[in-house]
Amino acid sequence: MENYYITKNGYKKLYEDYLNIDKEITEVNKMMGESVKRDNDLRENPEFMELRVRAMYELPAKKKSLWDKYNSAIIIEETDEYKNFDGNTVIRGCLVKIDIDEEEECEYQIKGSDEGDISNDILSCDAPMIQFLLGHKVGETVIFNNMKINILAVERL
Repeated sequence: MENYYITKNGYKKLYEDYLNIDKEITEVNKMMGESVKRDNDLRENPEFMELRVRAMYELPAKKKSLWDKYNSAIIIEETDEYKNFDGNTVIRGCLVKIDIDEEEECEYQIKGSDEGDISNDILSCDAPMIQFLLGHKVGETVIFNNMKINILAVERL
């Protein structure tokens, strides 16, 4: 697995999601029981079969995936890059203010691998543009996908 970066809050949520899978499996098992009560012929009961696949395969696979992420996570706030932030360099766990093509100023929070939410101006540290910007400094102008990006400011989240 590649490096999986996550904020402290994201790490807590990831663990909560992991714990909630067992509750979800229990709920699906209850739904399976109710489905059997309605239609006892399991060979002809697509609802039961769908729930069974979910309870036996999909949810356990999701649980394993969450656990693997949890165990391999690199917490952004605990990295040397974050602790030694110089106030001048684009890093994971920062707010970056940029100007695109000298027309549009934007501010983005750079968070963990699965924490992006573009509607709230939060970008994943794995987003191609962010991967490109990491390590660049305030005042630099870079070209990304034929866009001229000026880095105006950065601050730690």
